[in-house]
Amino acid sequence: MITENDIRALQAIVGEDNVSAKGADLEAHSIDESWLDPHLPEVVVWPSSTEDISAILRYANDRGLPVVPWSGGSSLEGNPVPLHGGIVLAMYRLNRIIEVREDDLQVVVQPGVIYDDLNAQMRKRGMFFPPAPGSSDVATIGGMVANNSSGMRAVKYGVTRDYVMKLKVVLPNGEIITVGSNAKKTTSGYDLVGLFVGSEGTLGVVTEITLRLIGFPESVGVVLAVFDELSDATNTVYDVIRSGLDPSAIELLDAETVAVTNQQQGLSLRVTPTLFVEFHGAEAGVAEQVEYLRELCDDNNCTDFQSALSGDERDKLWKARKEAHDSIKFSHPGETMISGDVCVPLSKFTPMVEFVHDVAKRANVLIYCFGHAGDGNLHTETIARKEDPEQFARAMQATDAVIEHALQLGGTVAGEHGIGAAKRQFMAQEHGPSLDLMRAIKGLIDPRGIMNPGKIFPAAS
Repeated sequence: MITENDIRALQAIVGEDNVSAKGADLEAHSIDESWLDPHLPEVVVWPSSTEDISAILRYANDRGLPVVPWSGGSSLEGNPVPLHGGIVLAMYRLNRIIEVREDDLQVVVQPGVIYDDLNAQMRKRGMFFPPAPGSSDVATIGGMVANNSSGMRAVKYGVTRDYVMKLKVVLPNGEIITVGSNAKKTTSGYDLVGLFVGSEGTLGVVTEITLRLIGFPESVGVVLAVFDELSDATNTVYDVIRSGLDPSAIELLDAETVAVTNQQQGLSLRVTPTLFVEFHGAEAGVAEQVEYLRELCDDNNCTDFQSALSGDERDKLWKARKEAHDSIKFSHPGETMISGDVCVPLSKFTPMVEFVHDVAKRANVLIYCFGHAGDGNLHTETIARKEDPEQFARAMQATDAVIEHALQLGGTVAGEHGIGAAKRQFMAQEHGPSLDLMRAIKGLIDPRGIMNPGKIFPAAS
């Protein structure tokens, strides 16, 4: 329980104007984009430096107060929701690009920098940070590091962890450490950068991030391929990867998702399974890959094939995939979207998609199915009304069935959204005894359990 003395102590660290217990501020930091119910923090604090955060954590640790870092709030699994109240660290003011090392293709940023804003600046220098989350206009680099986010370009470029070279981290006791190196590779000691990336704020607070960048491609090509049968679309994905083509993205929308995107975005795509494929590279190489893809699509009964190399045309073709999540959200006002984020071996992607549609029919619920097909990462959005307990229970059971089936196929419960509070009940099933090692690491770094409590690990029975 936070007291008036705690409020005054926090004000002494960051200033009176940077601490709030007002209802509006608490509500704004009580829920993310997940289906979870809101949980109010007791106070919101806006730090502006690593030293501020160090002092806050030192105080919170001495008092045993929960601390939850908050970046953009666009998470889908309850990752930043303050389940146990306490302090929310709103990281908005740590939003500077600290240094650009153009000769090394590196940039040093604070966690509050927004993904699209960073790449807008880096593109002027001919570089970019490849992972592309669907919420790129609001997703922060700190949030991406916390969740090890990836997105549409993971099939070619990998995930956030592949680009994080160095971190400045404030530990729960207030100690400030630096992990990693500015060198492109290192075999010096344990991979502590990899430990903190994806830890969802449960081990400390990242305040500075050194990212590896890559050169912006000379040419970008986008393809839209339409199929009558879902299996033809998913089989094409497998053929593309096996063939040696090097797409930067392969995205799938099922017919239901295409329909809702047409409605919301004013598009006129055929309402049938659709692939969106992107290539990066030299202009001649991109054109060759597009033509090879056309052959593979024709072999799998493609009914319509459109390609574009110019910016405006590319954006038009890509719009349906880019806006899929928001199109679903805006088509169901007042209803709850229960997100799924499973990832399975590529050979299991087709049966995974088929299973989702079968579950939707058996449970009599609406499930949209789309995602990063090139790396087996499938997103589902199950629609239900919380006001209808029976329907909501069916929707939750259907989502659980999808997650459990992914595990049976050798996959994971979370491809890129993290665990948060929404999926922690599946952690033991996926990880077995190794979950105890994770708990031990958490206990070593955060013995008082103040950092983002209630996340990742199953609730105590």
